[in-house]
Amino acid sequence: MVWNCRGAASSAFYRYCKSYVDRFKPCMLVIVETRCDPSIITKSLKKLGYDTFESSSNRGFAGGIAMAWKSGAMDVFILENNDQYIHSRIKMEDSSQWFFTAIYARPHENSKKKLWDALKDISNTMRGPWMMAGDFNDIAYVSEKRGGVVPSFSKCKRMRDRTDICKVSDMEAKGPTFTWRSPIFRGGQRIYEKLDRALSNDDWKLMFPDSFVKVLMRVEFSDHHPILICLKEDTRNVYEKKFRFENAWLTNETYDSMLKDSWNTGDSIGNNLKRVVEGIDKWKFANFDKVKDQKRELIRRLEGVQRNLQMRDNVGGMRRLEYQLQRELSYILNQEELMWHQRSRTKWLVDGDRNTKFYHMQTVSRRKRNRILMLKNDDGDWISEQEDLKHH
Repeated sequence: MVWNCRGAASSAFYRYCKSYVDRFKPCMLVIVETRCDPSIITKSLKKLGYDTFESSSNRGFAGGIAMAWKSGAMDVFILENNDQYIHSRIKMEDSSQWFFTAIYARPHENSKKKLWDALKDISNTMRGPWMMAGDFNDIAYVSEKRGGVVPSFSKCKRMRDRTDICKVSDMEAKGPTFTWRSPIFRGGQRIYEKLDRALSNDDWKLMFPDSFVKVLMRVEFSDHHPILICLKEDTRNVYEKKFRFENAWLTNETYDSMLKDSWNTGDSIGNNLKRVVEGIDKWKFANFDKVKDQKRELIRRLEGVQRNLQMRDNVGGMRRLEYQLQRELSYILNQEELMWHQRSRTKWLVDGDRNTKFYHMQTVSRRKRNRILMLKNDDGDWISEQEDLKHH
């Protein structure tokens, strides 16, 4: 997962980042524009379950890239470390290898030219699968911007020319079109752009023919949507959890009254304990077992609201609704911060059967067109959960 969080020093970063990690369990996490000392973000990433780290140099409180991964899922060898990119070689559990470059392009053209010159040098010596992802601070087509001044055609072409020279192409993304929004200006208007993306060469697409990119819901903490690069469709099984006391129960104001209602001082201890167990089961189901469903519903509504805000002029009522939903999501995430712990790591598998590059590139492209990863329902909301997709 790659996320421009625009600052990672606050406790809110950990809380919101944990919500993504708990849900999608990425084996590698890339945070760009960290705006803080690497040692600060490393502490948060350790709490999220990652044990190996690499950070680029910051220029004061601007920029910065942090990479974190789980050593049991992959080996990462850092080849170059620059203030705008970290280039690495990745060795998977099955010994397959590919190259990955984490990107944070500075907004000024002089800096972006230096970045792309360096990427061109990497491309000229590249021998193998290569993927790069991050905030490129540029758009490739006029359609990748909404609001504000009409984008320059020559600027868009320059972005496309640079990717062509590096022999990489945009990985098709599922979800919201735009990955960044500006602050409100001119009577409540915003600018929306696709600044965050993943690019890969043909060898990488052949190694991971089922790969895809998800643009995730944006949380209030950042103006950027995270992007999730999935090497293979997730097929993890969900197992029934054992009963455990959760500290988050104590944050619910009805917990004490539930215990009092379940206890009868005139009855035996055995009968009281039996009623307490039954009371906790019913109360827990009503208040906490439904947290996941509540969060899922909030995320759906937020995705729908954010999509509407991207597609039309900002309406005050819609902005207020997004603010209220973000507050409700923040409350649930606070509860989950007490409830959840880092669980099993994600294992990505590699499809190793290959024939000619041309034939397989055509097969991969056709397979991607035929596979349903996300759907929009009648309300315009994105649906990505496998169980929900089965019913549409």
